Amino acid sequence: MPVAEPERSRRAVPASNPIAISADAAWNELDRWIGRTPRPIETKPARKADGVERIVIAGDFHAPFHEAELVADLIVRESKTADMLIVNGDLQDFYSISRFTKYEHMPVEQELAAVDALLGQLSRAFRRVVLVTGNHDRPRFEKQLRTMLPAEVVQVVEYLSGGNLDVVSVMAKRYPNVEIARHAVGRHAVSWFYQHGDLITAHAEKFSRVPGATLRGVHEWFTDRADILGLKPWRVLVQAHTHQLGLFPWLSDQTLVEGGCMCQTHGYQLDAKAGGRPQRRGYVTLTQHDGRTDVNSIGLRWWDQAR
Repeated sequence: MPVAEPERSRRAVPASNPIAISADAAWNELDRWIGRTPRPIETKPARKADGVERIVIAGDFHAPFHEAELVADLIVRESKTADMLIVNGDLQDFYSISRFTKYEHMPVEQELAAVDALLGQLSRAFRRVVLVTGNHDRPRFEKQLRTMLPAEVVQVVEYLSGGNLDVVSVMAKRYPNVEIARHAVGRHAVSWFYQHGDLITAHAEKFSRVPGATLRGVHEWFTDRADILGLKPWRVLVQAHTHQLGLFPWLSDQTLVEGGCMCQTHGYQLDAKAGGRPQRRGYVTLTQHDGRTDVNSIGLRWWDQAR
């Protein structure tokens, strides 16, 4: 007599990915790996919608090299009145897997613990958090993976991870008020920029020593591809990546902004090449009325000068 096949659990993993684990299981594994004791997650309740939104844009934290005093300043000054925080890329540094010269020892588990602690802190302080992907987030890890390993090995890693090579997105799943920026372009999902009303925040991998040149280049890229990207009409661009802080009107009705950074000075910025420009630490605030930005509300918090 044939043995009856045991009844499958309703929570069984789809056959297309039979060994993928849930976000909760992945989170528990991260807790075990970095030695953290789980704590209840508390987030702020959403404010009643009235068509007016106060938005804070802060990027380039580069955790664990974020400037803790600046993060505290951000939370104290902005969290009570802000409706949304947009982390404009490079929440983490991924220093431990960088191919650049290492100026200090940073174990990867310590780095991930610091990133997770920072994300939890921002989640508890702000009502809504949107994460834009920077070049130090998923791209730094994925580029290393695809460069150093054969394609077949990368496919196995993707299979084991359920196709998700983004560490920050796994961390974000635990927080109900944190989301990853996603902009659909055909069959692709782009996460390095985010549009909210007439505001675009971006972490384009573009840099120039000439003040304003990066902003003009990124502006041209978005303008030239507006139809392909399916962009709504926009008037304000906030660009990260350059670690510069600045604002100037552009064309007839557009405002271009460089959003500063939230990190400490890195060792490579002090070497004898004497290149680049000194970073400006700070962030951007603005107010929208039914999705339209009040350009006169755009403010730059230059933290180094405010102290």
